[in-house]
Amino acid sequence: MSRSLGNQLPTPLLNLLDGRNLGEKTGFALLLATVDQRGYPHCALVSVGEVLAPSPGTLRLALYDNSSTTANLRRGGRLTLALASGGLAYYVKATAAERPGPAAGLRGMAVFEAAVDEVLEDGEPIAQVTSGFSLALTHDPAKIVAHWERGVAALAALP
Repeated sequence: MSRSLGNQLPTPLLNLLDGRNLGEKTGFALLLATVDQRGYPHCALVSVGEVLAPSPGTLRLALYDNSSTTANLRRGGRLTLALASGGLAYYVKATAAERPGPAAGLRGMAVFEAAVDEVLEDGEPIAQVTSGFSLALTHDPAKIVAHWERGVAALAALP
């Protein structure tokens, strides 16, 4: 059964999305749900190299400029991030707005600032959530992590 934690990310999620130690988080993926133009949920997987939590009530996302997810956010601004961590599932509901202009270090990316509207924590004492979506970097992991680190640093440098 899920329970509302309010509009602030709990410590486990802040630690996961703080932009630090990305090399230790390469296997972790988040499900990003938006609403498509027909009103259906649209799901995309994002990595810790594309999402930053600069504060408990804010998320920053760097998404491909021409993706369906970006088009959905431009049109409607609503998103839900779903993830598993520490034996629980979390659903982060937020409202996003695109930041104007290209961001230094994020060429080809659209940058969104999202206000956390509600965080739901889902779990039962009789069963732990053991995993969510996961990634295995199969081609030059060091290069990918370096790319993520540059991207997250660019998100963190935004005013």
